[in-house]
Amino acid sequence: MRVGRILKDNYVIPIVCIVLALVLSSAIANAMGPGSTGPDISGEFNQTVNLSLNGGGLALGITDYRLALDQNLRQLGINVHGHAHVSVKGWYNHDVSDGTLLELDEAYIDIYRDLFDLRLGQQVVSWGAAYGLNPTDYINPIPLTSVSDQGGFMDISGLPVPAIYVSAYPSWKDTSFEADVALVLNPRFQELPIPGFPIPETPKSFVDRLEIAGRIGKNFGMWDLYISGFRGWEDMPVLWFEFGSFPPGEDSPFLIPKTAYRKATSFGASASGTSGPYTFWGEGSYNFPDKMKELDIPSSNSPISSNDSYFQVVAGADRMFGDAGQYYLMGQYIYNSQGSLLSPYNMPGEEVKAGHYLAAIARATIHDDHEIELLSIYGISDDSGIVVPKYTYKINPIFSAWIGTTFLVGDEGGEFGSLSEGKSAVAGIKAVW
Repeated sequence: MRVGRILKDNYVIPIVCIVLALVLSSAIANAMGPGSTGPDISGEFNQTVNLSLNGGGLALGITDYRLALDQNLRQLGINVHGHAHVSVKGWYNHDVSDGTLLELDEAYIDIYRDLFDLRLGQQVVSWGAAYGLNPTDYINPIPLTSVSDQGGFMDISGLPVPAIYVSAYPSWKDTSFEADVALVLNPRFQELPIPGFPIPETPKSFVDRLEIAGRIGKNFGMWDLYISGFRGWEDMPVLWFEFGSFPPGEDSPFLIPKTAYRKATSFGASASGTSGPYTFWGEGSYNFPDKMKELDIPSSNSPISSNDSYFQVVAGADRMFGDAGQYYLMGQYIYNSQGSLLSPYNMPGEEVKAGHYLAAIARATIHDDHEIELLSIYGISDDSGIVVPKYTYKINPIFSAWIGTTFLVGDEGGEFGSLSEGKSAVAGIKAVW
């Protein structure tokens, strides 16, 4: 749901966003009065500034903000143990002069019972055990965004979806389990077309648009183990080119781009646990996309997508150091049999080579106010990678400022070598209340 859309670049927009968020928060808080049973109010505002390293100068980057309200249902006089949450957000990209003034983020109601918990509404469901890249996070679609948009390559969040989510706690012979089921009304069709390509047709049937995901887990001492499954639509459409008729005077045919959505079935498992000061995790999924005949007719089509099943695995560990945990180190290995992490597509006739990656994060907090972070991911297959250093200064409990850049490793023809983020530095200010 979008309230307004901004179409013209305007440097007043960051000020408008801040004022809007603060006025809304203040008005609601004042209306509730001291000692009220009204909602808890929280919010976040971010503004980035880009500095081109190729002589392009200084320019505003992305303005974004979020406002959230949380309410205990009993405080409203409702005789139900539960909780309500509503959040809205807005953003504006000054580089492309586009944005949305206000749109719905999450909106759901939690109901807590002895044997199960129920969440109804638009929500983000996080099932993965790994850091950032989670093969068993089937439910929320992930858009194709740049490194700078996310504030870090592995800082990836899925889009909220309208869903019914149930967490039950069955037991059998003195052994307890956790069972989760999510029934989702798929929003991918409006959110994730391929930029620059035809928008695929979407199924009209309500039943066709439904997805279902489930998992069951058990705790074994210091370890949690889950097995899971999913039946629904892939995040991104499949892509192929059809050969058209030969144009006059040419010896090669037209190539007509075609796109379509398709369903897939996935099975996965994840495990996480601790041993001393270390935390370990591992998860993987095997995915079986529905076959499309257009991708198996090379004589009349040039497919960019594939009907082949694919396998994804992530395994890693982290730990904190120092008396107050002021130092943090994380490392993980990523495997993707589909090829690139950046795109699910491959050139026609190109042999698909599995992607192998190493990712790491190092973070140090100095005197509580200064934080230095180094994030990196390295593609073993083509010897390319990306390194993202970032420094953050906490001005006070609400405001912080940061600056960072991106270093690209390897040849420009490599998977990461051609990213535009390596040609600029980014600074920003963040407010959280």
